[in-house]
Amino acid sequence: MGSDRLLDPSDALPNSLGVGRKRNERARSESRKPRGNYRKLLWFKQPFPDNYTDETTFLDHLQRNPRLQPYEFWSLMADASVIVQHLASVAIFCCCFVAIIQGRVSPVAVVGWASLCTVSAWALWDHWMGQSMSSSLDILPAPTPPHTAGETSTSSLSPRTEQRLATAKSAVLIYAALLGLSPILKSLTRSTTSDSIWALSTWLLMINVAFFDYSGGSEAHLPASISTNSAMMASAVLASRLPSTTHVFSLTLFSIEVFGLFPIFRRQLRARSSWGHLILTVMLISTAGGGVFVTLTGSGRGAFLVGMILGGIVTFFCMGLCSWWLIGLQKYKNEIHGPWDPARPIIRRHWD
Repeated sequence: MGSDRLLDPSDALPNSLGVGRKRNERARSESRKPRGNYRKLLWFKQPFPDNYTDETTFLDHLQRNPRLQPYEFWSLMADASVIVQHLASVAIFCCCFVAIIQGRVSPVAVVGWASLCTVSAWALWDHWMGQSMSSSLDILPAPTPPHTAGETSTSSLSPRTEQRLATAKSAVLIYAALLGLSPILKSLTRSTTSDSIWALSTWLLMINVAFFDYSGGSEAHLPASISTNSAMMASAVLASRLPSTTHVFSLTLFSIEVFGLFPIFRRQLRARSSWGHLILTVMLISTAGGGVFVTLTGSGRGAFLVGMILGGIVTFFCMGLCSWWLIGLQKYKNEIHGPWDPARPIIRRHWD
């Protein structure tokens, strides 16, 4: 038999010391752990370090697409009508230029009808402005005129009359300036080949379409400057290819009405009347479709009617297809928001 070894109590001493040391470290770490509920606020003192992360509640406020607004088909169609209106306006301008340079249409007739439509649109716009001014005067209290010794004389004209006079003055200045600049514009690109003119005007009109302010509200007074300037440059280089100063004057004035004044009326009409906006959209699509078909085929009235029908069908199909495509793309949207995002301050503009 082997002899049994007697255990010395001192042999268990190192193990007991290690267990005790671990207990002390655990108690020390627990004593250093911040106590209390963590709040993601900086304006009061908390027993937590600046880089503290609450792992237990970190993902509780995780949100996926919190501000997602599902698209609706008809609302997208209504928004797309703004783009279609501008594209139709550009197409009508190009068709009128081709008809003028080919001698099919008189430039005076083009600018005459465009000026008649512009005056009618201005009369409707002036009626809307009168309604807005009368409604604002009904809301605001009547001001009490001051009685001072050094009071200056004021104009006897109403604000609406002054606005009309300013509009008429601007129209006369534009008309006179175009009359003086037409001979210069006619010889502007005399040393440039026609191929370069067609390419330059195409790029300028594409810039006009790309940078146009499609989201402008009714308060917008002028379209985006880049878009308007590019359209004016395109009309200037195209007008330099025309045979006479009358042609140059007519096309330049027509471009100002189409690219400068017509967008203002379209914004106001959309804000005032949805039915008027729809009727104008249908008219522009029909006119642009008929004009493009006549320009491509070289035919007459029958081709214009066919182009109106085909243009309306193709445009409506493209609008609907793009709307359904955007609706289908929403399922791929994955925008995650959580407590790691920077806080967004709420600024109170009106204090009680």
